[in-house]
Amino acid sequence: MTALLVAGLLAGVSGCTSASSDATDREKPRSAGSTTAGRTGVDSVPVSDARACRGGTYTWFNTQRLSVLNGVTEAQRVAAAQTVRADRPMLRLRTDMASLDTEGPALGPDAVLGALAVHIGLADERNPDAAGLDEPGEYPPLDTGAGEFSGPAGHYVSYSAFQLIETDFRYSCGHGEQHEPTFGHVVTATAPVGGVLRCEEPLRKHASAAAREAVRLSCGR
Repeated sequence: MTALLVAGLLAGVSGCTSASSDATDREKPRSAGSTTAGRTGVDSVPVSDARACRGGTYTWFNTQRLSVLNGVTEAQRVAAAQTVRADRPMLRLRTDMASLDTEGPALGPDAVLGALAVHIGLADERNPDAAGLDEPGEYPPLDTGAGEFSGPAGHYVSYSAFQLIETDFRYSCGHGEQHEPTFGHVVTATAPVGGVLRCEEPLRKHASAAAREAVRLSCGR
């Protein structure tokens, strides 16, 4: 089986994480030559040594979320009324490393990822933890939880998927405070989710892009 990378059309959304500011589509990222435009991993260093203020406002823009196929197996034949151990190895298709790049007063990754989790609906604003988002330097793991196949006769495929999240942001303090804003760029991913497909069964209308790619790669349709 030939492994291919997943390609998808990304759709952006924007918004803020704070009680003091509303969403805006008018925010512009820094120029291509700024450090915000770069993507580094755990070794990224803010331009300023100053720490950002507490209780500021995040404004998110150019936010992209994509259902990504991270791994897939070859199709495995299962006869009717038979339970078969899933024994095909899962092939990794992606190596997306999470990163956080900032320009301006320093922000810790826990604070940024917690605010991002609230913004995209993975966490509550009263408990803004990272909600399973990958931290800088981490790679999304494979979900290899499929232990057995059973059901109608056919060819069964296991796959692993996650949501790839990429966004720019501005972190600003309250009006009248003498603090410069922090601009940043985040690449992260949600926890992996495993799935099983039967090649002979049509996908549901609202099946994810990752499931459709798994069918294309391992079922040939």
